[in-house]
Amino acid sequence: MNYKETMLKQLIKYFVYQTKGHITKTQLIKFLYLADLYAVKWTEKQLTELDWYYYHYGPWHEDIDTALKQMDGQEIAQELQENTTFIKLGVAANTTEDIGIPLGLELMLDNIRREWAGTGSAKLQQLGEYVHNTAPMLKVKENNQPEAKVKLNLIAEREKLVSELGL
Repeated sequence: MNYKETMLKQLIKYFVYQTKGHITKTQLIKFLYLADLYAVKWTEKQLTELDWYYYHYGPWHEDIDTALKQMDGQEIAQELQENTTFIKLGVAANTTEDIGIPLGLELMLDNIRREWAGTGSAKLQQLGEYVHNTAPMLKVKENNQPEAKVKLNLIAEREKLVSELGL
């Protein structure tokens, strides 16, 4: 297993375990995007090394679907309920301590989870609005159709921060 898959799976497990399996696939993808975005914003390095795309109104990468399928039935379980895919705890789910995420990273991830977890429609709408107003999303969504698959430039978020700080 390569590093990208390992970190991606670790992040998936972290968010699913920390929400106790009360997370939709859409939320999870947005959480993963925010984790990469914040890492780039503050360190100039992504966590997963995914090439994120704007696709069907939001951030996306096919490796997420692949990882979810590989983990399904073990660490996580996917369950379709009324056109929404929920990512639940699987039969082989452990605890977040078993994942081995460094404390600094865990604090950042926990901030994402605390801010955006919840399955109410208002919370999901707020999360969507927040993600759609990040610098990488704003740069591509105004000039591209939702069905287009356009690469997101996560460094745009860091550039926005540097500009705001006047550095």
